[in-house]
Amino acid sequence: MKHLTLPRFWVHYWHLPENVRKLADKNYRLLKLDPAHPSLHFKKVGKNKTLWSVRVGRNYRALGK
Repeated sequence: MKHLTLPRFWVHYWHLPENVRKLADKNYRLLKLDPAHPSLHFKKVGKNKTLWSVRVGRNYRALGK
């Protein structure tokens, strides 16, 4: 699985609170090691199931294609 970002991702990333960015970094490392890890809640979402959602703490999610 490839993990890439668009420049606009980083604009939003740097607007997150520092503790959320640190958790996002931690979960990204976990995602690279084990995308099926249960704590990530990695799943397909959206109308046509074309997006992926991964948990970043209790109140944040990251979306991707």
